[in-house]
Amino acid sequence: MRLTKLHISAAAIGLVLASGAHAQMGGGSMPTSGPAQADATVPYKNGVAAFNSGDYPTAIRELRKAYDANSSVGAIPYALGLAYTASGKKKEAKQAFQGAVRTGNAPIPAYLQLGLVALELGERDLATKQYAALEKKLAGCGAKCDDEARAEIKAAMDQLAVKLTP
Repeated sequence: MRLTKLHISAAAIGLVLASGAHAQMGGGSMPTSGPAQADATVPYKNGVAAFNSGDYPTAIRELRKAYDANSSVGAIPYALGLAYTASGKKKEAKQAFQGAVRTGNAPIPAYLQLGLVALELGERDLATKQYAALEKKLAGCGAKCDDEARAEIKAAMDQLAVKLTP
């Protein structure tokens, strides 16, 4: 499945607008203090702006700078993965999404996007692992997740399940 510009732009806009919600559930909001973190903020914002305007080469370049400055914030490699996806660079997108989920604070859509790009690359096992990771997140939600967070996880699981169904 190839995402349209509208889907990807909506995801990037959602990433910027929902960073606070992602932070509440262990997702990737951009930090605002510390020297390394401050170095990542400007290229991250520039990368998201370039992405939203359809300038994917600039988005990739800026988001790579942000990632090099701070690789511990899941929102950065997630956004980078979206830019690679929009550029048709599936292998690079997969690597970026893998970087996002390894942070432990990745936005929920990073798991979905990793699963989708894995399926496009013929890596069904990796996609299945992302579904299982989402199941685990949902099961571990408990009282720390609100209804919106649970719904986001469930929606990602549903989308991935449709693609995993033979």
